[in-house]
This record gives sequence, C-alpha cells and structure tokens, in this order.
Amino acid sequence: MMEPAARQSNRERSQEPEHEKGQVQYRPAVSSQKAWAPLTIPVYRSYWIAGLFSNVGTWMHETGAQWLMTSLEPSPEMVSAVRTSMTIPVFCLALPAGVWADRFDRRTWLLSTQLILLCIAASMAILTALNLVTPTILLVLTAAMGIGMILNQPAHQALTPELVPPAMVPSAVAFGSISFNLARSLGPALGGLLISGLGVWATFSINALSFLAVIAVLLKWKTELDSPGPRASPQFITELRKGVFVVGNTIPLRNVLLRVMVFAISASILWSLLPLVATEKLGYQERGFGICLGLIGSGAVTGAWFLPLAQARYSSARIILVAQLTYAAVCLLIGFSNTASLILPSLLIVGACWMATMTTLNATAQINLPRKFRARGMAAYMMAFAFGMAAGSLTWGWLAYGRNLSDAFIVAAITLTCTALAMQRMPIGELHVETNS
Repeated sequence: MMEPAARQSNRERSQEPEHEKGQVQYRPAVSSQKAWAPLTIPVYRSYWIAGLFSNVGTWMHETGAQWLMTSLEPSPEMVSAVRTSMTIPVFCLALPAGVWADRFDRRTWLLSTQLILLCIAASMAILTALNLVTPTILLVLTAAMGIGMILNQPAHQALTPELVPPAMVPSAVAFGSISFNLARSLGPALGGLLISGLGVWATFSINALSFLAVIAVLLKWKTELDSPGPRASPQFITELRKGVFVVGNTIPLRNVLLRVMVFAISASILWSLLPLVATEKLGYQERGFGICLGLIGSGAVTGAWFLPLAQARYSSARIILVAQLTYAAVCLLIGFSNTASLILPSLLIVGACWMATMTTLNATAQINLPRKFRARGMAAYMMAFAFGMAAGSLTWGWLAYGRNLSDAFIVAAITLTCTALAMQRMPIGELHVETNS
C-alpha cells in the first residue's frame, strides 16, 4: 500500500528487489514517538479515524452475520460458511479491483463503493429486524458485502500514503496496518456486545452508518484527495499482468503473501468457530460471546500499544515467530480445556498475537510496493489473506462437524506450529528501509 521513502525505477522493482543486490540496508524500527507522528497531520488523522470506524463497522457486521447463522442453522459448516461467503469474492476479485483502483480516480471510486456497501448493510439491517432472513439470504447478502469490500479496499489502502510526507511513509504504513488489524479485533468484540444488548440487526445498522463517515470525509476533502483523472493504461489485461509480474518478482513481497496465507489457514479457526466455543465449551449465550470477543479486542489494543516498542528491539521475523507460536499454544489450550478460567484469559493473549502478526506482515507488504502498483500489490495481499481464511474456515468447520470441536483446535495448533517454524526460511526484511539511490 505504501511506497518506500526513496522511489525506485520500475525496472528495478520488476526484477530482483534492491535488498537482494546490497543497495538497501534494513535498520531497526524508529522510536515509538516517531511511529505515532502521522497522527499529527490533520488530513491523515481524519481519514485514519474514518477508516477505523468503517472497518470496525464491517467486522461488527460479520460478527452479527455469524451469530445470526448460529441461531438459524447452528451446524459448524454453516457457521463457518458465513466467513467463507464473504472471503471468496475477495479471492476472486482482488486483482481486478486493484487494477481498477490504480487506473481510475480513487476518490470517485471510493465514494461509489462506499455507497454500495451502505445499501447492502442497510438492506440486511431491515430484513433482519423484520425477521425475513433465511440462511440462503444471509449467505447471498454476505457474499454481496464481500464483493463491495474488495472493490473498495485496494483504493482505500493505496490512498493512505499519499496523505503524509515521504519521511513519514514507513510510520504511516505500520500505523495504517495497526488501524486495519485493530478494527479486525475490536469490531467483533463490540459486535458481540451489541448483539447481546439490542440484537443482530443493530450490528448491520451500525455498519451502514460507518460508511457515512468515510463518505463525509471524502466529500469534505474534495480538493485535497482528488487525483488527476483516470490513469493512463487502456489495456486492462496488460495492467493485470504487470501487477502479477511485479508481485511475483519482488521476493520479500512474495514471501509475505505466502506467510499471510499460511498463517490465516490455521489462525482462522478461532474467528470461524468462536461462536461454538462460547456455546459448547463455555455454555454462554449472546452476552458471553460478546465477552469472548471483547477480551480478544482488549488484547489487540494492548498489542497495538506495545508493538512499536517491540519493533524497536526485535526483528520482524522474531516478532512474527513468537506471536504465531503463542497463538498456536492458545489454540491447543482451547482444544484441551472447557474451563472458562483458562480459556478467557488466553483470549487476551491471542488478540495481541493476531495484532502483532498481521500488522507486521501487512506493513512489510506495503513497504515493498512501488507507487504505481500499490493497489494491485495490496489486492494480492488481500487475496492471499482471503484464500487462507476461506480455506481454513471450510477445513475447520468440516473437521469440527466430522469429529468434534476440540480435535479441530488441536489439529490447527499443530499445523500453525509447524508452518510458523517452516516459514522462517522465507525472509521478508524489516519495516524501515533506507535506499542508496
């Protein structure tokens, strides 16, 4: 999503990455004070806040959809199918959406996609309030939401680095990634609390309102965010191939994509089957499910606060390895335990581990992307993440249905441990780069 502080030629970026040639030196992350510097820029701060609100609404929406399916058809495969129906469109449309986002005026594109998402969320809120939703309708509308999300996200992420000075790009990269993953953790937590207090329809309603925040910001900043018309590249297929070539030939980015996909396959079990953990293992209803999600969100907030400090002392590879191994340990604990006093505290830890892993991988992907391929590169990142989440959700839902919930978590823990250790052979570099060009 974000370009390095010093630009490189397309020829250099489309071939071997500079750090493979010895022209880039990685250094430790900057101080935590500098990491928060982008928030001092009003235009970035407002857009970041609006994006955070919108992303939180989206994850609240997905939580509501999962819990609604739990009440309509509480089998493991149907509950996990909700997440799959939202992520499959992301996998299928990510790269085309990235090409469109790089070719056309991003402000106009973002306004259009936000309006589409608003209409879908409002429709789901109304139908749910009137008790007209069936499992089929829920899956269809959830898939439609996934389509709208992937049309929006590449342009949304690609716009962010244009709002800060070049010197702040690395910090804004990491901070933008923290925003996304913080929403990913907080949204389900708030959604669970809202479900217990008002009902599922409220999560869909809040999501619809959240899109208005981004629309308002885009309209207010017309002169600041307008880009100079459509991008010059009439051949859609040609631009699609260029994006694939750049992604495939930038070694750190390619490794990041593989890592995020493999991690998501195993880690998706918690997000896909947490409603069943709350009901079957802990004996909770809506309010207890909200507590589980709230603990994960609290852990993510804590992780986001301390992550810059960890980046200043440890390498990205070490942060990711420790976070993933700890995540696996929590999955193993959930598999063997039915005790709330053990499971609930562990959810705090898993929230921090998710935040550390996803933020580091997301930010590293953005650092390795040249500006003109930024949306396409982040579309590839989202495609890898979506594929991992969809494949994992189907796998763990099937395994929980065929055997039991505990076995699914134990297998996921073992898988995550093995893949985390194996992925250490694939370097991704560090977040902060300096070039000699």
